[in-house]
Amino acid sequence: MSQNKHPDGGFSSLNLLAYLYKWRRPILIMTGVAFVLSVLFSCPLFITPKFSSSVILFPTSSNSISKALLTERVDSKQDILQFGEDEQVEQMLQILASNRIRDRIIEKYDLLSHYRIKPTEKYRHTKLIKEYESNIKFRRTEYMGVLIRVMDHDADTAALIANDIAELLDSTKSEMQHARARRALQIVEEEYYQLRDEVQRMEDSLTILRHFGVHDYETQAEMINQQLAIEIAKGNNSGVKALEKKLEILATYGGPYVSLRDQLEHEKKQLSHIKAKYEEAKVDAEQVLPQKFVVSRAFRAEKKSYPVRWLIVLVTTLGAFFLTILVILIVDNVGQLREEKKKPGANRRYKKKNQPPSNDRQKELMPLASNDEEGSVGRSAFRVKEPTKKITVEHVESLRIKAGGAKEQRSRLVLSKSQKNMENYFSNLNLLKLINKWKFHLLIILFLALVGSAFLSGPRFVKPRFKSVAIVYPSNIAPYSDESETEQMLQWFGSQDIKDRIVEIFDLGKHWGIDKNYKHYYSTMMYEYGRNIKISKTMYESVAIEVTDYDAQRACDIANELIKLYNQKIRKIHRAKYREVVDAYERMMAWKMTEIDSVESVLYDIRTTYGIVDYGTQSHEMARGFLRTVDGAGNARINTQEVNKLKNNMELHGGEFVIANTRLYKLMEEYNLISREYDIAKKELDKEFSYTNVVSYPYPADKKSSPVRWLIVLVTLVATFLVSMFVISLVENHKLREELKKPV
Repeated sequence: MSQNKHPDGGFSSLNLLAYLYKWRRPILIMTGVAFVLSVLFSCPLFITPKFSSSVILFPTSSNSISKALLTERVDSKQDILQFGEDEQVEQMLQILASNRIRDRIIEKYDLLSHYRIKPTEKYRHTKLIKEYESNIKFRRTEYMGVLIRVMDHDADTAALIANDIAELLDSTKSEMQHARARRALQIVEEEYYQLRDEVQRMEDSLTILRHFGVHDYETQAEMINQQLAIEIAKGNNSGVKALEKKLEILATYGGPYVSLRDQLEHEKKQLSHIKAKYEEAKVDAEQVLPQKFVVSRAFRAEKKSYPVRWLIVLVTTLGAFFLTILVILIVDNVGQLREEKKKPGANRRYKKKNQPPSNDRQKELMPLASNDEEGSVGRSAFRVKEPTKKITVEHVESLRIKAGGAKEQRSRLVLSKSQKNMENYFSNLNLLKLINKWKFHLLIILFLALVGSAFLSGPRFVKPRFKSVAIVYPSNIAPYSDESETEQMLQWFGSQDIKDRIVEIFDLGKHWGIDKNYKHYYSTMMYEYGRNIKISKTMYESVAIEVTDYDAQRACDIANELIKLYNQKIRKIHRAKYREVVDAYERMMAWKMTEIDSVESVLYDIRTTYGIVDYGTQSHEMARGFLRTVDGAGNARINTQEVNKLKNNMELHGGEFVIANTRLYKLMEEYNLISREYDIAKKELDKEFSYTNVVSYPYPADKKSSPVRWLIVLVTLVATFLVSMFVISLVENHKLREELKKPV
């Protein structure tokens, strides 16, 4: 058997308990003192208790409102309801740790005085930031969410700070985005107004060219050339000269007209594109959308989370216990070494090496056991008497050689005997003998343990519990981040409002016997909830809902209600987000309709006042009437006065009509696009989808799941047997030590 020794070989691993028993008083005193002091100094008088409150958030995937709402979404990551990925989570953590949020929280709650930091301290700001960072933590959850955890000596303050930080995330991120969006709006706005003024100048130039009679160059040139051919054929020289003058005007101003017209058409397309950008930039600079999805809000903690008093007491007590043992071992070994050095060697008893001892000495000669260590286990002084026979010289010589050895050899003689006895005592064979020796005691104890465990694990003492299990898969939801839909489903099932609804619907406080007036009612309720309702991911990426309860039907109902509440929560969140989208589209449609009504009013005035209804057709017919190129008898009935009046109206207001008419068509296209997006959002808002695929529905169990009675009985019997053997070993070890103390 292995053996740990002092320098003199006197300490064995087998007598550790005896060694501890010897020093029991200092060990118990030091351990007791440490226990009392740890209990005392961990109380609220010395360590201020702190309460913890937490908020769980998911980031959004879209940062631009205009891209999410105004443009055709090709990438699903820009969906307004899409949850953020790893990049968005890291951005959210960075914003939460920014000094903008920190400074606002410090200012709002006056944390300088709240943390009892004197304003006159030299490093008050550094100390304040250090205290802030030690009490307020941000971290990523295993489901790609963000956890905001606030600790404070005031439970209400901790909850308020946690919720305010979550709310400040929106305003802080919006401020950062709006600062950039306002600059982008300024750039686009300048470009838009500059291009709009350029279009207006080109319109004015075309209006001047129309005063010279150039309205539609291609149509006019075609008609004049046809009429010129007719007049030449008729030999009408005056008509030919009149047409040639008109051709000269077309030749002079036709080129600039066509150039301006084509350039104007291009610039109008560019203006429409810039205007769309301007509207998007305006939406980004002026509108605000939430930047987060709140899974769980902070609530007032009922029980402190710091310090963990039992852990402090446990660690302190165990540390004092082992430290005391270490110090005792060091002191004991140092004392033994000093005593060993002071004592003379065993060979000094004999003056001469080959001189035989005297007769009196021969009678009394015997090896003495070393008693250098008083009280050491396994050490005792014993005397070996010589047999009453004549001692020869050879015998004396052998005794002298044996006695001339070192004191360590003589002590080993005794220890080897004790060690041999202990090794025999703890061998397998002797262990069986030991069990056989105590068999009646063991059988009685085990029988009592069997009867007691079987009786105490019965329904009278341990109320049976029934388990209902449901297996579900998520459906009809897009993954919110890099994590799977299953992991995000676990996060939703763990939301605080679902827990509160389950507790309220089934009155679990009363069912579990928790008094609402109890100081730690809510904390106890959440503990019991977590113990009885477990939601986990299976190896096949589904979600298992396990509910245990004293009533089998109730367990089944709770599992079904959890699935129902999950669907309601997802539907509620989707509807809240799509309600924001629908409201935004309704505002945009109303805005576009206002612009359409404004442009339509302008067109109505032009139609009713100046008679311009269709610029292209009227321009063509006006040219025919003005040039009198109408074939047949109708040529003589041309109303020249009305033709000239229409010509003047088209010259003065034709460009305005064309701009307004083009703008009206463009607005109608934009309105139709927004209307289509609105219909999609409205459909998403009103849909009644289920967000779970139930693989296995829960059912009332017909057999209890706990307690497992045979397992309780088995564990009790094994534990009883081991404890009994330990006690028996202590008794036998004590007897053995008593025997070793007796002289041989």
